[in-house]
Amino acid sequence: MKKKNLLSTILLILSALLLSGAAWFSYQKSRMDSTGHIPDPATEYLITQYADATGVQGTFYTISNDDTLIIIDGGWAGNADAVRKVIAKHNNTVDAWIISHPHQDHAGAFNVIYANPGDITIKNIYDNGFDYDFIEAAGEPYDDITVMETFHALTKDADNLTHLKRGDVITLAGHLTLSVFNAWDESVLSNVGDEKDYQNNASLLFKISGAQNSMLFCSDIKYDMNDYLLGTYRNDISCDYIQAGHHGNWSFSDEFYEAAGASYAFIDAPSSITDNPDFPASTLKSSLQKKGTVFDFSTAPNSVTLK
Repeated sequence: MKKKNLLSTILLILSALLLSGAAWFSYQKSRMDSTGHIPDPATEYLITQYADATGVQGTFYTISNDDTLIIIDGGWAGNADAVRKVIAKHNNTVDAWIISHPHQDHAGAFNVIYANPGDITIKNIYDNGFDYDFIEAAGEPYDDITVMETFHALTKDADNLTHLKRGDVITLAGHLTLSVFNAWDESVLSNVGDEKDYQNNASLLFKISGAQNSMLFCSDIKYDMNDYLLGTYRNDISCDYIQAGHHGNWSFSDEFYEAAGASYAFIDAPSSITDNPDFPASTLKSSLQKKGTVFDFSTAPNSVTLK
């Protein structure tokens, strides 16, 4: 009996060790980014790309650690519940919410949440400083203008809203630097072509930098702005990670992406777009894969570490 009891005790101990080891491995795996790196929560941030719950293209990123949550866009209105779940994991607190431009696949979820925040606290909001009267008069050729109108109505009196301008350099979360290379201004007006796609081309182009590396967010800027931005900021757009402009479609030139030099690229679209030869995104994806790793919604959530 004693031998049986001893054997049972040893087996119980081994089982406990195996279970604790499996739990530790599972925990460590949950903290890894998509490259296999585990961010140091004291000095590093996880940049995460999420697929849109609607199943189509949209933009929703977070930059986070144990103490900080920064949101970029948020996707369609139908993505609001998915965004809420992410915020809930961060104490229902958003330190900074950056809206690249108020199109429905970027500001839709924000509008839903801001109109009915519940327990959510949003400390700071940043946008691209649109002239709403101009857009109303010029019209909107591509997206539902009511999303823009709703965003403006909800935030126009907000005391925590900052309209970013070209050339702004601000500090986020005490450690990160946000540098703005495109926003609504005369440079956009003078470069937008006959399509008059002011909203997309006035999207924020910005870089968020840590102490060691950075990510460039290209929002929905199209080819209209390529020559101006490349000529003006060629030496500033170098980065480790890049979000491809306009979901990979009708965006920047190969020369722009070469100048950025990122080893990891994100395309905010499902594989039905990024792997479909009918969309320019498929050509861009193939081109970027020759330079490094490309993420799209087929493997989302995808993440890298901002150091």
